[in-house]
Amino acid sequence: MNSSVIMTLIIIGVGAGIIILSIFFNNKQRLLRNLKKTKAIPVNRAQENQYVKLIGKAKHVTEPLNAPLSGRPCVFYQILVERKGSKNSWHTVIKEIVADDFFIETGDEMAIVKMKDSQPVRMVYLVKDHNEHSATFNDANETVEAYLKNHGKSSVGFLGLNKTMRYKEGIIEIDETIAVKGVANWKRLSEPIAGYPYSKILTLFGTKKQKLVVTDLPKATQENKAVR
Repeated sequence: MNSSVIMTLIIIGVGAGIIILSIFFNNKQRLLRNLKKTKAIPVNRAQENQYVKLIGKAKHVTEPLNAPLSGRPCVFYQILVERKGSKNSWHTVIKEIVADDFFIETGDEMAIVKMKDSQPVRMVYLVKDHNEHSATFNDANETVEAYLKNHGKSSVGFLGLNKTMRYKEGIIEIDETIAVKGVANWKRLSEPIAGYPYSKILTLFGTKKQKLVVTDLPKATQENKAVR
């Protein structure tokens, strides 16, 4: 086998290795591997300081958020705006994550997911189920343009031509089934919660070593059928 063939095989092998590693270590796959390590349990089985996984429905604590692009009520949203550059590459223009603390309901029990306190130590992946785009002959709609303006951006370039851009939004809707994993902490309620008959409530938070994990990926929530 001559040296040129060997070099070609090495280049192909290195390229394939890079692709495999990028898939293995991307945020989505790391999150799914983290969740897979732990079996989902009911709220009442969570022990203090245990790293637990719950699967249930998202509920807002106070007023729900409104997703900027779709207007849907939610407890958490992610926005990704990208612009197409040269050589068909895409560049991030806006990456926004907004979340409130929220309840996760399993059966007749609830836990509070502490999104705000866990901001530096959380791992999140949301399905981007609302997608739009703008291009030369396709203007951005008023909602998208208003969102861009609020962030000091525009879909129109210096010469008045539309940029080629895409807009992706993922949310946790009210009553959407989600998977959450976090460190358990039982807190006594200073005031009763409507519809919740217990004096204590479970809270889930993240630490540097045990991150708060949140996702609505169907692959992560299917275990719900086995949880009672």
